[in-house]
Amino acid sequence: MGTRWPDLLGEAIRLLFSGEAGRARILFDQLRSAADTYESGDRCSLSSLWEPFLYLLRRRGYFVSGPAETRNSLHEILEMGPGFDLYDLAAAVAHCDRALARRLNAPSSRAFPELTPFNVDPG
Repeated sequence: MGTRWPDLLGEAIRLLFSGEAGRARILFDQLRSAADTYESGDRCSLSSLWEPFLYLLRRRGYFVSGPAETRNSLHEILEMGPGFDLYDLAAAVAHCDRALARRLNAPSSRAFPELTPFNVDPG
């Protein structure tokens, strides 16, 4: 694997801050595929993308200043379904979280339980 997990995650976070949901989704798909290369000593944890993810949602007009607002916004995005860029992004992050949990022998998603509804089989 040419690109390391921390480098991919760092670039994905940069894209979230830039508002580029589609390009970030592609990197999260790559991170999911590279989950078996994750080392627990890597300097970037997946949870470090939560704030940039919320920043992107806020930038796109969603209310995410508290847990209830965030749940409501995620529910709206979930209802939009596949093909909506924020839905696809949330699903890619959820799949990445699930793959990393498997790598670490965790029973379920570790970083983003809020995204569990997006964690359908990616096919």
